[in-house]
Amino acid sequence: MEIIVFAGIVALLACLSAGPCLLVWSLSAKWLPEKYYFPPIKMTFLCVGLSLVTAYAINFELEGGGISILMAILFLSTIWSVVLLPILLVFKFFVQGSSSEKNT
Repeated sequence: MEIIVFAGIVALLACLSAGPCLLVWSLSAKWLPEKYYFPPIKMTFLCVGLSLVTAYAINFELEGGGISILMAILFLSTIWSVVLLPILLVFKFFVQGSSSEKNT
């Protein structure tokens, strides 16, 4: 029973650590025009996955125990969001711009 409670607490903390990433994507969905819409929850899952891959790739040391990975998720997912958002906006701008030129 204690394992289930501990796993629930870790899952709750993981969701909280992905909060700033979700905030970035939610604000981009709110402030950007409709044609530049990215689904916030899917993009948050993508950034959290990329942050875990990045932490594994740089051989992230768990000096603070298993809970320290949550701080890595917090920082790395937010960094991935800030990096991916402009790249995806530029990509979507050029892809939609070239497709609209072909239609005319």
